[in-house]
Amino acid sequence: MKFLAILMAFGWLVTSDSTQAEDFSYEEGTHYVTLEIPIKTRSPSKIEVAEYFSYGCPHCYDFEPLIGAWQASLPADVVFSRTPAVWNPDYQVYAQTYVTLEALAILEKAHVPIFNAIHTDRLRLNTPQAMAQLLVKYGVDPEDFAKAYNSFGVRAALQQADSKGRAYRSTGVPAIIVNGKYRIEGSMSRTNANMLRIASFLIEKERLLMAEVARP
Repeated sequence: MKFLAILMAFGWLVTSDSTQAEDFSYEEGTHYVTLEIPIKTRSPSKIEVAEYFSYGCPHCYDFEPLIGAWQASLPADVVFSRTPAVWNPDYQVYAQTYVTLEALAILEKAHVPIFNAIHTDRLRLNTPQAMAQLLVKYGVDPEDFAKAYNSFGVRAALQQADSKGRAYRSTGVPAIIVNGKYRIEGSMSRTNANMLRIASFLIEKERLLMAEVARP
């Protein structure tokens, strides 16, 4: 039933996005916040959308099916990424695990199962050892996981994620950062579907701005 409800919500979100963007203007300070200091994005020619999240957050778990379907439908000029939150020891393990999965090239395979293990199966995965044992199911050798988890590259990426999170100045997760300029939080959007509508509105706002700048 939960999966069906998500599909219905996503279908309504997709069919209504263009109408929402044209017929309703979301307001700065009410529906989203403009960051005081913009964050440099990876590709100036693309519009970057970043989800600020944690595996330990139940709201992020609820949001995952919807944002997963939404990001898969994004046009070619939009790049989607995630920034794991590093707020406490448990979140640090989850964040470092996320970066490790990226380094091992198994993120897409293990991302949703980790959410499910924590929030559906109620497993305690707040240590790298517990994470390593879970990931054996997905073909990851515990020694390979430990080596990558403690590597210089993963630690550097974790620091970068922590720095980005501080720059977002978000009061909670999940949050969405559009093109390093705008922050959308659940407390402002009220619903997960509305958070994505606001993100679509800001994507179009950035698209129009980029076209205006490029115009001779």
